[in-house]
Amino acid sequence: MVKISDLNVGQVIKNEFSGISRDLLKQYAKASGDTNPIHTNDAIAERAGLKGVIAHGLFSFGFISKLFEDFLEQGKYGKINEIGVEMRGMVRVGDLLLTEAAISKIEGKKVYFDIKQTTITNVDIKDTNGKIVKQFEAGERGYISEKDLARGLVKTKEVEEGILTYRERVATPGTSVIELFE
Repeated sequence: MVKISDLNVGQVIKNEFSGISRDLLKQYAKASGDTNPIHTNDAIAERAGLKGVIAHGLFSFGFISKLFEDFLEQGKYGKINEIGVEMRGMVRVGDLLLTEAAISKIEGKKVYFDIKQTTITNVDIKDTNGKIVKQFEAGERGYISEKDLARGLVKTKEVEEGILTYRERVATPGTSVIELFE
């Protein structure tokens, strides 16, 4: 049960999704009616200036609304009054999509959130000598740009197989207001 008395400014709700695949994007295109081939066909996406297919904007936005619907147990404890986002970064096949919403204010029964949807894009794993042990689609297709490097979005961390290089960037920032029924 979600109650105002259980919520605090700074509290974060979140979800993660790691199943973005070409097949899923094709299913989404069919279900949504948005059959723009930049979402389903690499050759056409490349001709459009992309380095491969990208997820639909509303596909990733759906994970934001799902976060709040799950939190409110599909309307059992409240309703979504508004969600406003800026779609700034592309979401790609293989990305880990992290959606977080931090409570910024509570007024009466209304709860205000700052939203941050982040993509984690794996590039490659190298051994201690710098040799590539595993390369992901982002490394193969060159998804990481000089701009990403200059902005400090490309990071590394140790994993079991070696050193993982990945990009972490906010793809969709925004805000939301929900209203609880209690």
